[in-house]
Amino acid sequence: MTEAIFLVGLLGGIASLVAAIGVARQNWRRDVAPFSRHTSSFKVLARPGSYASATAVGSIRALTAIGYGLLGAAILSLGYQLLADLGGR
Repeated sequence: MTEAIFLVGLLGGIASLVAAIGVARQNWRRDVAPFSRHTSSFKVLARPGSYASATAVGSIRALTAIGYGLLGAAILSLGYQLLADLGGR
């Protein structure tokens, strides 16, 4: 069961964060330099209002929160499995 939670959390979290970057790139503000190799994805996800239009900020924040939540669930399931294996159940 923990393997399924880990895989769903990991894959779902990555997909959600990639979707958030995609939404941000589709709604990029015209007064900001274009997205490039030098643009930090973490900065875009941490402060979407500085990079994306105001209409997309809510969806970017929601996708980011869902993505980080799913990644957190994956890490927690990994920790639970580690403690269960060390404790001998």
